[in-house]
Amino acid sequence: MDLMGAAWMIRDLGQTVSAIHIAEDGVIIAGGWDGRLKCWDAEGATLWEVDCNDRIESILVQGNMIIVTSGLHIATVIDGEIKWDYPLEGSSDLLAFHDGKVIATSSVFDLEHNDFMESAIWTFDIKGKLLNVEKIEERPWFVESKKELIIGLGRPRCGILIDGEHESLATDSPVTCGLSNIKQTYFGHADGTISTKNGKIISVEDTAIESLTLTDYGIVASLEMGILVARKLDKKLLWTTNGNQITCQTNGFSSTHWCGRWGSAKGLVEVRNNIGEIVSTVDTSRPRIATSSNERVGFGFEDGQVVVWEKDLFTRRSEEKTEEVSGRKSTLAAKLRSLRK
Repeated sequence: MDLMGAAWMIRDLGQTVSAIHIAEDGVIIAGGWDGRLKCWDAEGATLWEVDCNDRIESILVQGNMIIVTSGLHIATVIDGEIKWDYPLEGSSDLLAFHDGKVIATSSVFDLEHNDFMESAIWTFDIKGKLLNVEKIEERPWFVESKKELIIGLGRPRCGILIDGEHESLATDSPVTCGLSNIKQTYFGHADGTISTKNGKIISVEDTAIESLTLTDYGIVASLEMGILVARKLDKKLLWTTNGNQITCQTNGFSSTHWCGRWGSAKGLVEVRNNIGEIVSTVDTSRPRIATSSNERVGFGFEDGQVVVWEKDLFTRRSEEKTEEVSGRKSTLAAKLRSLRK
């Protein structure tokens, strides 16, 4: 199947895409390396665009308010207009909306020591008033609001903060990533462990966990050296594969898994089914970011392209390709039968 030919929407942001969000109502928001933020409606028509301070790291949607971390700043946008903007200390990183408040994290990187030296957790009201800032030694690598505010930490403490209180996890290795479903929160660690908030170990892989995604059949981890590992939540291995460096991954509709890779000269998007078989691939510029909703999958690329696939169109194109291959096989079989006669 021609994967790009099966895309529902292809747009150009005009700069390297660094963040993308697909809302459940179909609205698509993309942020760029130089601070551009652009919004399309559910039909793919441009609604607005605005330029923020610097690279868009995270996008959080709360009602009609879009909150972004942008370079050293946090900003909120409503209908294409920046409503408030606040400079943080160090690079602005992650976002959450918790208990009616906006939570942002920032971090300071020391080039001499090649490590993060200090981080902060910032709390704002929805009008942009700073309510609190807490300085910590560790960089937060994961932030999510459930019943509690959960923050996954790097060195030196590692573990997590739950509503500001430190707790250990199943390993004392730094948290590198995390994600949640309705029932549980999962963490990837630098030592290859995948653990849960309540102390259960899902697996221990050979190298550090770079990202996690949940599917309807389990959890998929991307590791160093371009390795993907899919497991059921009871630890059973489902499939594994390797290739070039993994730049992003996401679950998709119809039990598909989508992965972006980067080699020395070109990018690649791979689509797999629930047993790890390749459904389709396409060569691209470097894939930078991937996300999904129930009906759509979106990728952002280094050349500025924002590409969105929709379930119904993707399924039709896949079925057309299957019928085409089946037709060619039937024709070949008929020719072979004729030759035997």
